[in-house]
Parts: sequence; C-alpha cells; structure tokens
Amino acid sequence: MHDQDAKKVVEAVLFSTSDVLTTRNIATILGDGDSRRVRTLIDELNAEYESSSRTFRIQQIGDGFQLRTLPMYKTWITKIEPLRPIRLSRPALETLAIVAYRQPVTRAQVEHLRGVDSASNLRNLLDKRLVRIVGKDNAPGRPLIYGTTKHFLSLFNLSSLRDLPTLEDMDLAPALAPPGGDAREDGAAAQDNQIAFPTSALNQDAS
Repeated sequence: MHDQDAKKVVEAVLFSTSDVLTTRNIATILGDGDSRRVRTLIDELNAEYESSSRTFRIQQIGDGFQLRTLPMYKTWITKIEPLRPIRLSRPALETLAIVAYRQPVTRAQVEHLRGVDSASNLRNLLDKRLVRIVGKDNAPGRPLIYGTTKHFLSLFNLSSLRDLPTLEDMDLAPALAPPGGDAREDGAAAQDNQIAFPTSALNQDAS
C-alpha cells in the first residue's frame, strides 16, 4: 500500500475508535507489520494537520496513539458533550500519586508512606482502571505489585510517566513523605476533602 493510501487508513482507523492503538495494532491493520513505518505515517499526518491548522492531532498515550481535539477547543466541545470527571477523595488521590510516582509498588509500601490502611483506595482505583496489578513481589507472601494504566495516562493527557507534573504542582508532596503528623483514617478524610480528578480527555468515558 502506498504511503498516501496508508495514511488515509491510519487516519480512518484512529478516527473510528476511542481506543488507544499501538503502532503494532495499526501495522497489523495495514497488513505490513512495520511499526516504524506507522510512526512515520503518524508524524506526517500530524505535520499535515498542523500546516493546515486542523483542530485535532494524533497524540501519543503511553505506547499507543489516539486522535484528539486540541485543548483550546475544550470550551466549545463540552457544550455538546459535557465532561464527567472522575471524583476521588483526598486519600484516594494520595494513593494514586504514590502508585504513579513510586511504581511498581506494593500495598504495604503505599500504607507505609500514607500511615493508614489503603486497601479500599486501591480497590477503588482498580475499579476505575487507574491502577493495575503488574505482578507479584518476591517478599514473603508474594504481595501484589501495583502500577498505573494506559487509561490513567489517557485521562491525565500524558504521553508517558515522564510527563507527570511535579508533586508540588499537584499539592501532593506530603503523600510521599514518611508517615507521621496528624494522618487521619481514610473515611474521615474522604468526607471533607473531595478532589476532582484532573483530565482533558474529552473523548474518554470518565464515569
């Protein structure tokens, strides 16, 4: 398939799905198995979009790609498709921050940093597909190891974990400090400190 035709196929495939597709996924669809060629085609498409002032780009999300509108059009898009942001309590957000910045991490390591039981928060984050089980530790009992998901990257509009904001920007530096001070139980903290999970993913189901 010639490059111009291949680019049309790549554009059509990404336009028709809200899933994040890897270069291997797209190469398989093209039928040539060349992931490097797919990346080149995506770069060329983005260059064409930019030169013609299109309102969207193909954005890298983790090890995959997704067609997304530019953030500057968020105000108008939400008028026809309102965002439904995930809402997380402060304890859940702290737990997510620890997993994101310290992964791979066990539940015991999360609880050591937070100073309180975090089992319910981890279950909640698993249910929301923000964290996943990535394996088992070699410690006695073989505890589960947690890491973030591709869905997490998508919701935070991140290409990779290297693009995470600093803890100071997130006002979550205390979450990674050793336990101490006036740490409260999760239930008590959740009642008085709700935080909206930040996201610019306009085409993702955030429920």
